[in-house]
Amino acid sequence: MAKKLFFFAGEASGDQHASVMIRKIKAAEPDTEILCWGGDKMQAAGAVLLSHYKDRNIMGLVEVIKNLGLIRRFMQQAREDILQHRPDKVVFVDNPGFNLPLAKYAHSLGIFVHWYIAPKAWAWNEGRIKTMRKVIDQLDVIFPFEVEFFTSRGMPCTYVGNPTYEAVKEFRGESLEGRVEGLEFSGESLEFRGESLEGRVEGGELSELPAKDQTPKTKDQGPKTKDQGPRFKDQRPVIALLPGSRPAEVSSLLPSFIKAVKLREETNERKVTIKVAGAPSLSQEFYENILRESQLEADIVFDKTFDILHAASQSGGYALVASGTATLETSLFGCPQLVAYKVSPLTYFVGKYLFNIEYVSLVNILLKRTAVQEILQDVSAERLSRAIDEIHPDSREIRREIEGLLSNSRA
Repeated sequence: MAKKLFFFAGEASGDQHASVMIRKIKAAEPDTEILCWGGDKMQAAGAVLLSHYKDRNIMGLVEVIKNLGLIRRFMQQAREDILQHRPDKVVFVDNPGFNLPLAKYAHSLGIFVHWYIAPKAWAWNEGRIKTMRKVIDQLDVIFPFEVEFFTSRGMPCTYVGNPTYEAVKEFRGESLEGRVEGLEFSGESLEFRGESLEGRVEGGELSELPAKDQTPKTKDQGPKTKDQGPRFKDQRPVIALLPGSRPAEVSSLLPSFIKAVKLREETNERKVTIKVAGAPSLSQEFYENILRESQLEADIVFDKTFDILHAASQSGGYALVASGTATLETSLFGCPQLVAYKVSPLTYFVGKYLFNIEYVSLVNILLKRTAVQEILQDVSAERLSRAIDEIHPDSREIRREIEGLLSNSRA
C-alpha cells in the first residue's frame, strides 16, 4: 500500500528545501502520495499543494498580534486537513511558531511526526525543547553542533547535512554527487560557476552584467576588503541587494539599500551595477511599485540569487542583506556583506531584552561573534552608506570558518 505524507513549510527557503526531499522521495517511491502546505517548488516536485505559504507570510510580534484571527483560521484549516487526510507521516520544515502547535496536534492523532531543520533553540527560546521532546518522533538537524545540543537535552536527532551549504557547493561545481534534477538555484546556467562571465546562457537575467567602466579611476576600490579573488576585467563591481522575502521587510529595506549604494557611488565617483534578488513569493509588480513610490531604479532578478552573489564576490562588489538564511548564503560565496534589519519597536524590545538575542544574522549566531556588521532599526540610506566602508575585511576567512563548521562528518 502506497504511503501518504504531508509536508508543512512556511516560507521560500522551506519550500526550496522541502522540494528537494519530495523529489528524492518521488524518485525512490513514485507511488507515494504527498500533500503539502508549501509553495510552487514543492508543487513542481510532485506534491499536491493545499495552501501557499505566501498567504501566511507574517513575521514579527506586532504583525502576528494584528493578524491573530487570520493565523487562527489557518491553524484550524491545517488541523482539519491533517485530520481529513490522515497521512502516515507529517514532515514539518522549520517555521516553529506555526508548525510546533500542529506537530502537537498530529502527535495526538497518533501520526508519526518528522521535523526537518530544527528550531534554533540554541540561539533563543530553549523552552521549546520540552514540547519538542513530547511530540517529535524524528528530528533532522542541519548544523553539526546541534546534535550534541539537542541530545544532551533529551532530544535525539540526526545531522543530515546543511542544504544551503550543499546547494552552494553544487552551484560552484565542487560536488555534483547526488544532483537532483529541477533545482533552480542557478537555472540552466551551470557554466556560470566558472571564473568568467563570458558565455552566459542567452536569456539569463544577468545577461546585461557590468559593462566597461569608463569613469576615471579613483582610490576607492569598494569596501575595505582583502583577498577578494580575481575581478572581472574592465567591469563594474556588482552590488547584490537581498532585502528579504516578506512584503513588509522588502518595503522597509529595499529603498534604503538602493539609496545607500547610490550615495556611496556618488561620493566615490565609481560606477557599480546593482542587482536585486527578487523573492519567489513576491511579484515583479510588487517591486516596481516600491521603486516607483521611491523614485528609484534597479534591476530585479528572480531565481538567480546565487548568480548575483557569485558575481558580486568575484567583481569586487559587496552585498546588503536582510537578516535570515541569505546571510549564510552570502558568506558561503565569500562575499563581503552588511546585514540590516528593521522591525516594530515592540518586536525589537522583546527580542533584545526579553529573549536576550545578541545577533540577528545567522553568520554571527553560528560563529558567536560579530563576524559581519549588523545595522538594526536605523536603516537610513545615510547610515548604511557609511557602514559599507566598515564592512569586515575577512569575508574569505568567514567563508572558511563557516565551511569548516558545516563540513563536519554527519553524526
